[in-house]
Amino acid sequence: MRITLTSLLSLFCLIGSMAMAEIALAKTYKWVDESGVTQYSSTPPPTGDFKELKGPSKPAVDPEKAQGEMDQRLEAFDKRKQDAEKAKKESEAAAAKTAEYKQNCALAKKNLNLLQTKARIKIKDKDGKIHYQTDDERTANIKRAKEAIKSFCK
Repeated sequence: MRITLTSLLSLFCLIGSMAMAEIALAKTYKWVDESGVTQYSSTPPPTGDFKELKGPSKPAVDPEKAQGEMDQRLEAFDKRKQDAEKAKKESEAAAAKTAEYKQNCALAKKNLNLLQTKARIKIKDKDGKIHYQTDDERTANIKRAKEAIKSFCK
């Protein structure tokens, strides 16, 4: 087995962190010796008054409760994000529909103008034959154009 410098440093860091954790969890005592010097130790003095110091305090919030709150916040964030994406898609669809209506309105107005201003309009039938529009066809097409304008030009 070959030991590299990286694995050796990792081992020392692991041992050091374990030692620091042990020290952090150990009880600590404080007292004033005969000379008036304040002493700190992991063992109490053999005689005299001493004070046991408290270790690190517990977290202000229970970690499980904090994780639950964080999960709720993330879910709420995801829901707001989905709602925003849905609203954006709906807005884009509405804008597309509005643009389509504007285009259809312009086309209907153009058709009505042509029907009302041109004396004779040529029409190609299903067979590809060209004939002139009759008065009845013209009246029906004008009516359809006006209905289209009512429908699309709001």
